[in-house]
Amino acid sequence: MTGEPPFLFRGALPWTAFVAVLFWLNYSARAMLSPLLVSVEADLGVGHAAATSLLFMQSLGFCVAQFSCGFLLSRIRPFRMTGGSVLASGLVLIAMLTVHSLSRGRLMFMLFGFTAGFYFPAAMATLSSLVYPRDWGKAVAVHELAPNVGFIFLPLLAQAGLLIATWQGVFALLGGFMALVGGAFLLFGKGGRAYSAPPSFRGVSGMVRDPALGAIVILLAIATIGEFSVFSVLQIYLVGEQGFRPGTANIVISLARLVTPLAVVIGGWAADRRDVYRVVGIGLTVHAVALGLMCVPGARTPALIGVGMQAASIAVLFPSIFKAMAQAFPADRQPVLMSLSMPVSPVISAGLAPLFLGWCGEYLSFAVGFATVAVASLVGLIAVFYLARRHARCGESTL
Repeated sequence: MTGEPPFLFRGALPWTAFVAVLFWLNYSARAMLSPLLVSVEADLGVGHAAATSLLFMQSLGFCVAQFSCGFLLSRIRPFRMTGGSVLASGLVLIAMLTVHSLSRGRLMFMLFGFTAGFYFPAAMATLSSLVYPRDWGKAVAVHELAPNVGFIFLPLLAQAGLLIATWQGVFALLGGFMALVGGAFLLFGKGGRAYSAPPSFRGVSGMVRDPALGAIVILLAIATIGEFSVFSVLQIYLVGEQGFRPGTANIVISLARLVTPLAVVIGGWAADRRDVYRVVGIGLTVHAVALGLMCVPGARTPALIGVGMQAASIAVLFPSIFKAMAQAFPADRQPVLMSLSMPVSPVISAGLAPLFLGWCGEYLSFAVGFATVAVASLVGLIAVFYLARRHARCGESTL
């Protein structure tokens, strides 16, 4: 492929796929700790609460990077930040070989979260430059396959890695591959050559006072808790409370995630052809029921059904939540909306919520933690009701 972007979608596909591979590596690296938690606990001699504190530290570093990324992109070309984030993250993961204490682990995971946090805003800018506006949706769809495919294969890759290396070695192997691919993108990747405009926060005070922003943040928090936080503790839940062996638990998690790519497609179809608020409401209700099944003590069958339902219900939610965001605020306020809402989600879903679930698993039971998330899902219906009423009242004037 010669020439410079934007390209027609077919011509851009190799380069959008290249960026999707970077996202798969970025997301998989951030989620890799979850299927390795049993090994981390045994090696460091810590419990669930201390082990999940590593996820909290990772989320803190990630959040700091997210907040600063918009300003840095006005000074650093997006493709350099995209490839550089993956390269730097890989080098930090290689340095995980030096982690032999909880304090060192917390420092390294915070540093890793910081390097990984620069990826997404820069990658979106790079991706948008590769195609014409009419093909933007298809390019994003290719990119968003990465986390869903990652959730399927990640537990299996982690288990395979443990056959030949320690948990630190698994991270180092992944880090080496990330460094190579990130470096290759810096040398050969296309797109993302234009600097971004610095973010404008005009009208931010009005948005902060708007209840719709709070409703959006609530829905995003619930959805990301369901996507990432519950996944983060599934292995130690299945091992500790359902009696599975660690390897079997990882296989179960992978099988449960097989349905998520199809669920995302169904969710996108429903968002375009059905009332988005009804779709979100049904999804939150099914999510609460699934978590309730996972709370049944000593009963594997309801728990396994719940694990599968939980993954599918969350995958369906995301397209409708993003469409609800678009309906709640006009297009010129969307960048500020993302700047205000998106950095909050990683701290909650990848930090505080896993820490809470881990604490429940160690001192109470995972059932208490899952029940709390289930109640939060049902409380989220209030936010859905508010946004639906607001949209019905304002109609298309908010678009």
